Amino acid sequence: MTTDPKTPSVEFPEPRPPAESQQFRFVHKVFSVSGSYFALAADTGEATFYVPLGDVQGVLTLPQLVSGFNLAGTPDGALLDVVKKSLAFVKRIHPGDSIPSEILDGTASWSVDDRHRMIAESRLRVQLGTWMAGNETSIRDVADLLKMANDPDIRDKMQEAITTIAERLGLGRERRIEVLDRVDRLARELSYIEALRDRFAAVKMIVMKLGQLAALYGPERGFADEIRRVLVLMRKPVAEFDGIFVQADGQTGEIVSVLGNFDGQIAFIRETRDTLHSKFMPWDDLIQQWQGMAVEMGVPAETLLRATYRFMARHFSQDESWSLQYGQLGKPTR
Repeated sequence: MTTDPKTPSVEFPEPRPPAESQQFRFVHKVFSVSGSYFALAADTGEATFYVPLGDVQGVLTLPQLVSGFNLAGTPDGALLDVVKKSLAFVKRIHPGDSIPSEILDGTASWSVDDRHRMIAESRLRVQLGTWMAGNETSIRDVADLLKMANDPDIRDKMQEAITTIAERLGLGRERRIEVLDRVDRLARELSYIEALRDRFAAVKMIVMKLGQLAALYGPERGFADEIRRVLVLMRKPVAEFDGIFVQADGQTGEIVSVLGNFDGQIAFIRETRDTLHSKFMPWDDLIQQWQGMAVEMGVPAETLLRATYRFMARHFSQDESWSLQYGQLGKPTR
């Protein structure tokens, strides 16, 4: 697949900074203090400005910053609104940093692996090939997907599908390259969804290891109960993540509709990407700790379990009416 550099980018209705503003360039001297930065507060999740003041650190919410330094109606005040939006995409912002590209033009400010691009391309190739064969298919298992995508018959059917879809969209077979370019752009956008599936798999890895620990600690009722409390708190985010991926797959599951309503679909994919990325960011440190954790009884596992409980209790309140469809969450597979 080839990329057409002339393809116009998708426009978004959200307000954005002026085109000439590519960086967080503030005027007020408070922003020039070395070591100052913006981040979401760990306890409240509110956009906050952290500024070194000798041996202590000043902590100001953005409203406090605006009122305390008379920034309302100033360029700095407007830029603080951009900071608040931008913290959905990056964990920390220093004055002078570049504004995330999600804010500027809708593209992602983070990168994906070649593997994720290959998976996205393979999904589309299989969708196109099986659509042409009369039975559009979406395969979840990556090994099966890659094998099917490299089937010569699927490749041939994909090429037929490109021409057929060009005619169906009213472009004509002589403009099939435009459809191929749309497929290429679609693969690029969907590669970010594939990368985020890996983050979801990492969250489910935590659930699996908790279930294995629960089995190990079964006889020690007190600690086993702590594990179960964490698993109960895990139900809500796991179900939420799963629901977002199901919606994304459903929305992009009919290839002709996707290519026909191309700009709208790209906007949907980007919105889904940004939502998932923002929701996964707080998990990064916890995921890294669990990935390096051996499933065995001992102080390291117990310490990490308690840190996980604090994380879950801070970010996800327990809802007694939550569906029990995830009642077996964390139960080890025999």
